[in-house]
Amino acid sequence: MDKVAQVAAVANVQAVKEPRGFIKFIQIIIAIFAFATTAGFSSYTEFTVQCTPGKPNDTKRISFSYPFMINQFSLKLPLCEGGNDTLKEVRPYGTYAAPSQFFVFVGVICFLYCIGAVVLYVFFDEAYRKNERIPQADFVISIVLSFFWLCGASAWAHGLSELKTYTQPHALAHHIEECQVTPSPCNLYYNTGNYAGLNVSIIFGFLNLIVWVGNLWFLFKETSWFIVRSKPPGDIETMPQQV
Repeated sequence: MDKVAQVAAVANVQAVKEPRGFIKFIQIIIAIFAFATTAGFSSYTEFTVQCTPGKPNDTKRISFSYPFMINQFSLKLPLCEGGNDTLKEVRPYGTYAAPSQFFVFVGVICFLYCIGAVVLYVFFDEAYRKNERIPQADFVISIVLSFFWLCGASAWAHGLSELKTYTQPHALAHHIEECQVTPSPCNLYYNTGNYAGLNVSIIFGFLNLIVWVGNLWFLFKETSWFIVRSKPPGDIETMPQQV
């Protein structure tokens, strides 16, 4: 109990009411939404091959989820039962692990950093204000993480666009020889939800970028760089001149 009382005594709850502390809680929430909507998404695409009369139709499903490596899924050909006994495999085009994983990585790193920053503001506020290098480091790290959000959100937006393209049934059927004849025996359709979850992840990605960039001003005001520049000329100490 004594240790708890000591910790509570040094805690500065007022720090979370300041912009630098309050915005950190906003950053925590939107970072969770950004990486959770990406890492938790899953869906699938189905298409049916209308086989010759007397033979059952064959429905194929391609599932995709984080980290969206759709080229790991394989289809056995021929699709219709009773066809050629020699089976071969075809794989859909594309893997989008790099942009999706980097996006999730940025979200998790920023989430952890914000938690650490809140702990620093609340329990080590005196050291934060007395040691000028701590606010400077906080400001510089926030610049780097803002740049990460720019790169991560942009890369994942491009990756999602391609993911939508190459998981379309027509794009998948392009790899299937049986679907290339005219008239095509393949009945292509979605039996799945939409990409709303991933669209939301992109929105939260760029929202994180906006919030992080906006927070830079408040962090800059805590640094000695701002304090020195904001002093009137008469308040700046002058070096003694040598005679």
